[in-house]
Amino acid sequence: MPGWSGYMQMVQEETCPGKSSFVFLPIIDLNPSDLSCIYSTLKFICKEAHRYQKPPVVTFDQPLYWKALCIVTNEKTESDLKQIFLRLGGFHTDMSFLGSIGRLMAGSGLHELLEIVYASNAVNIMLSDKAVSRAVRGLMMVENALHILLMKESFGVSLPCAHESDITKADSSERDKIVEKACELYDRFVAGEETTESVKQSSILSEINTKLVATKEELSKSRTSSLWLNFCPMTNILSKFLIAERTGNWDLHLNSIQKMLPFFVAAGHNLYAK
Repeated sequence: MPGWSGYMQMVQEETCPGKSSFVFLPIIDLNPSDLSCIYSTLKFICKEAHRYQKPPVVTFDQPLYWKALCIVTNEKTESDLKQIFLRLGGFHTDMSFLGSIGRLMAGSGLHELLEIVYASNAVNIMLSDKAVSRAVRGLMMVENALHILLMKESFGVSLPCAHESDITKADSSERDKIVEKACELYDRFVAGEETTESVKQSSILSEINTKLVATKEELSKSRTSSLWLNFCPMTNILSKFLIAERTGNWDLHLNSIQKMLPFFVAAGHNLYAK
């Protein structure tokens, strides 16, 4: 169906049936944004889902999602359209959230910071919800740099790497005891002596978190520091959203979308806030 961005997702629970095949579905000769076209498409999807005895899951971009939602909401309770699960397209949501970050961080120095790596025109595109892959990489680099600065502020050292373990032991007298314990735990984990679960349950992580929280509270007294401390949660939400999309983690998807909503509102992206 030319121009129609929705698609139906089926789930195969049995063993793999073999090589997949692709066929053209019937074409609805209408404007893709026309309500009649969307309604006919939803009815066809319900019919196909009933054949396979699977719940119909349909993904739309924002304009068609809103119209499809209105159609399904206004249907009678016994209508077969009520079983359709409508889902907003992840890529467009990602773009809108990147645009929200760019707008909220305007004038903060983020543009100049990214220009160290990217050309000025490229940064303009990245912060205006385009060039998604490049924007994600750029924002993640900035987040990592901020975390390193935060660790230096909290402990006087940067994050340890595997090849730094000898230096860490040699200079342990100059380092905080928390860092020394963390480095030892890290070395044991790399050597396979600790599991992920044992590391998560280690008291040293709680001590590090307590120290970081105290540092953030102290830094938040400055308006500039507070702004950049608010930047990190935004990139963290972005990371979790991408993980949810790529792994099919529905609970994480909902959690990420919920946390995005205040930023959509603050940035004036009201359509996605709806």
